[in-house]
Amino acid sequence: MIRNLIALIVVLSLPVFIIAQGDLQNSQNSESPSSEWPLLKTYTGEYLSEVAMPLGGIGTGTVSIGGRGDLRDWELGNRGALGWTPGVKLVEPTIANAPFFALYFKEKGTAKGQLRLLEGPISESKYYGDWGCDAYNAGFPRFEEVEFKAAYPLAQLSFKHKNVPLDVNLKAFNPMIPGDEDNSSIPVAILTYSVKNNSDKVMEFAVCGMIPNYIGIDGWGGKTNQNENEFKDESSLKGLYMFSNGVDSTDVNWGTMALSTNSSGKVTYRTSWAKLGWNWTFREFIDDFTTDGELVNLGFNADARDFNTGDMLGEEMKNKEKYSIPTPPATLSVKETIAPGEEKEVTFYITWNFPNRRGWDLGKSWYGNFGTKEIVGNYYSTKYKDAWDVAQKVNNNIITLEKKTVDFVSAFCESDIPESIKEAALFNSCNLRSQTVFQTAEGYPFGWEGTGSVQGTKLGASKNAGWGLGTCTHVWNYESTIPFLFGDLSMKFREVEFLHATHDNGAMSHRVGLPLNEKAKSFKHWAADGQMGTLIKVYRDWQLSGNDEKLQEMWPYIKKAMSFAWKGIWDTNKDGVMEGSQHNTMDIDYHGPNPQMAAWYLGALKASIEMADYMGDKAFKKECEVLYKKGSSWVDANLFNGEYYEQIMPENHNKVAQLGKGCLVDQLVGQYLAHTTGLGYVLDKAHVSKTLESIMKYNWVEDFNNHTNTFRSFGLGDEAGLIMASYPKGELLDFPFPYYTEIMTGFEYSTAVHMIYEGQTENGEKVFEAIRNRFDGKKRNPFNEGEYGHRYARAMAAWGGVIAWTGFEYSAVTKTMKFTDKAGKYFWSNGYAWGMCEVSKGGDDYRVHLEVLHGKVALNTFQLGEHKAHSFKKTNSVEEGESLMFKYKL
Repeated sequence: MIRNLIALIVVLSLPVFIIAQGDLQNSQNSESPSSEWPLLKTYTGEYLSEVAMPLGGIGTGTVSIGGRGDLRDWELGNRGALGWTPGVKLVEPTIANAPFFALYFKEKGTAKGQLRLLEGPISESKYYGDWGCDAYNAGFPRFEEVEFKAAYPLAQLSFKHKNVPLDVNLKAFNPMIPGDEDNSSIPVAILTYSVKNNSDKVMEFAVCGMIPNYIGIDGWGGKTNQNENEFKDESSLKGLYMFSNGVDSTDVNWGTMALSTNSSGKVTYRTSWAKLGWNWTFREFIDDFTTDGELVNLGFNADARDFNTGDMLGEEMKNKEKYSIPTPPATLSVKETIAPGEEKEVTFYITWNFPNRRGWDLGKSWYGNFGTKEIVGNYYSTKYKDAWDVAQKVNNNIITLEKKTVDFVSAFCESDIPESIKEAALFNSCNLRSQTVFQTAEGYPFGWEGTGSVQGTKLGASKNAGWGLGTCTHVWNYESTIPFLFGDLSMKFREVEFLHATHDNGAMSHRVGLPLNEKAKSFKHWAADGQMGTLIKVYRDWQLSGNDEKLQEMWPYIKKAMSFAWKGIWDTNKDGVMEGSQHNTMDIDYHGPNPQMAAWYLGALKASIEMADYMGDKAFKKECEVLYKKGSSWVDANLFNGEYYEQIMPENHNKVAQLGKGCLVDQLVGQYLAHTTGLGYVLDKAHVSKTLESIMKYNWVEDFNNHTNTFRSFGLGDEAGLIMASYPKGELLDFPFPYYTEIMTGFEYSTAVHMIYEGQTENGEKVFEAIRNRFDGKKRNPFNEGEYGHRYARAMAAWGGVIAWTGFEYSAVTKTMKFTDKAGKYFWSNGYAWGMCEVSKGGDDYRVHLEVLHGKVALNTFQLGEHKAHSFKKTNSVEEGESLMFKYKL
């Protein structure tokens, strides 16, 4: 976008201040989106096998685009179903067909055209099953090579074959615009296939997509009943609307889907296929499509009597029932003609609306007393009438949706941040837009610890649609993605915790039941780390938003939650140190003072001091200050052993499932979160720095071939990572806490982020790189870092790496902004606005160019590194499309 620069000289304490005002854009679709999509990571060959990038919005469910170009992991409904694809037997007997997109092409004026599935080679691991190749759509001719370029949520795939005289590419995405929750919560997968003619002949091509109407089933059960597809042609949108006339409208699997296109090419369709049995149903479709790249609609009642099959099929195939195929394939084709050297695009929308979510649905049942068979709904479903309505609204705004998404990802990828940190932060943000997270109809967000797969695990419990109900506070404490990308959504999480899950005595249920008004507090257990973390997070979210009204509304519950630390069972002698039974994220109860709970407690006290001061609550501020000072000095004096902090276990207490003298990977996690919120140090800076050095020294495993792990294995072979605990001083307990030999990415990320904050950037980068090397597309999916389930919430701690590296802080309360003083160009986001900040050195001074690409920010002061903050004489509001450029004198 070309900006009209307007230079304004403003009298400030800074020498020169220039506002560059952009040619602001409205939301009209008159402007073309960026033709070039950004790139962060490329996967080819054997590194494609595990790649599956989810396409879907916040709380909408997803379908994933696989490394070879296939659509897999169909989780559009209301339950996590990783690994499930609606491969259905359209008729019996036959093999199953699954959703696909295929290419027809031929030289114009010649005989029958060629067909290729728009996918690359099938993994050799699928070659050998009970019935031969154990992969859907294996019989199609396909492309020889695929290249997958990713910068979530943008995927670019190139298909190559030596006998195809066309360049064939795919762009796939779902809109993601930080600060714009609604436009980042759209139930759509947008697929744009581009075809370029490399020959010297005029060519015809057609792209055809098929999705079976499987409404009524979702990988966990259910049944279709009178499913039907209807062709629609409305307002530049053509396609097939999928619905059911027989599935109960209150069923968890009831809903609508649509496959549509906005193409100006020749659109043909089939509302179903012919019921012919054996492989003839599929054969008849191929013959039809490859004749001319167009489809002849047979309707719902085509059967053997419409074809010359003789007596081969038997009477069961000879019927005129409307619903003869239970999952009628919605099939849509777009045909184009292209001259030599010409390129054309065909865009498809896959949209859906499944409104009937139940509370904490495991797939087979709901989660005991903490869930419900009653419908709690989906927020996104309140925004759309049905799947066709989704498609129409997306199509009406597609230019803006794509442009804003590309602008965001481009700015992020252009940042001077190490590639491993950018990859970890951006790719793990997909967890927010997976089945791990949902929003009930009233708009409140909730999260599993991780989502489930239909395969389950042979090592542990039975398979579940989700693992770890209730937005578990001691897990969700670690994530630093949502507040900096979607501030309003983050604040809604806080509302659930304080306004709904906090009891009258200040105890907070660390897992929230549903429905919210009936069962929020039904889980009557409290986690010391979880509860303390929420106090730091509510301070952070208030600072980022400047929402005094929400702080005032929650303040009585914030005070109760904080004071429960000494009025409850944790710090009964009220000395600023927890000695009581402290349930925590290790799924055990610590007894006696320990560093992990100590840092959480001190961070919560410091956050409470700041909030109490703002609220004018002098008595509570003083109470927290006394405890904070006592606790901080005591912990440094008594728990730090010269290298790291350790637990002091009570003399006569059971030592089972404790830490003891172990060096814990996240012993300073409360300090990590305090840094990301701008609270500063809660423990001695020198001790903190030494502790992180010790964690790297003692917990780093260079080669897991040489490591004994007694529990779940997340690191294998020659992979590297930070294990949960080490015992360099001996005294390994006979029965230590169970996870001590494991690695888990969320714990590694939070520690690596903290290392970067302490200036130990080499070690921090090393940890980030080790994790992402484990998720390289060959061994594991780069878009699925698991722990207790898939796409685990704690992995969203990775965004903290962006915050730490750039030194970004923002307070909407004081209207201050801060960055590192290292020269570079940095993406920034406060959850409401985002843009770029370029810092350069000129002589003894710095030059700053702050750009707002979305939203707006207000500034009173600006700071680089630990240099003295500079104040403006008046508040400056920087709007979307505007820039601030000024000299920063030291």
